[in-house]
Amino acid sequence: MMLVPAAGANGPVPNGLCTAQETAWFSCTTSRQRWIGLCGNAPRALQYRFGRPGLIELQFPDNPADGIHRMVFANYARYQTDRVEVRFENQGTDYILFDYSEGGVRRAGVRVATADEKEREFVCTGRITSRLGELRNMLKCDADSALSGGKCP
Repeated sequence: MMLVPAAGANGPVPNGLCTAQETAWFSCTTSRQRWIGLCGNAPRALQYRFGRPGLIELQFPDNPADGIHRMVFANYARYQTDRVEVRFENQGTDYILFDYSEGGVRRAGVRVATADEKEREFVCTGRITSRLGELRNMLKCDADSALSGGKCP
């Protein structure tokens, strides 16, 4: 993991780990008071961040301009169900940002799966900011996701 100071480390950070100049495509806190964020100015820049304001534990990719090309999108929707995922791979580990709503119940966060098949989920607690669905036409479709049903336009 890489520890880097967050932009705005000396003051309040709007939208969690996203700066005031960025769109918070996804932002929430976990039960351990860490922020999960997908920040940037898509379609030009997109970056995943995890940690605390002033101490980002992981950011991907290093250059936000590469994010739009290194992340993929999946969505499944039917009556009273909407599941959206943005996935990327970093050093053999898969990260899936998810926002699921089903029957009026919402679950969101990030699922992390390592090459040795260990999986951990960091679930959002409290307020969730999510605009992941708006990334549908900016990110490549994830043909490997069960949500896409193996079909991408």
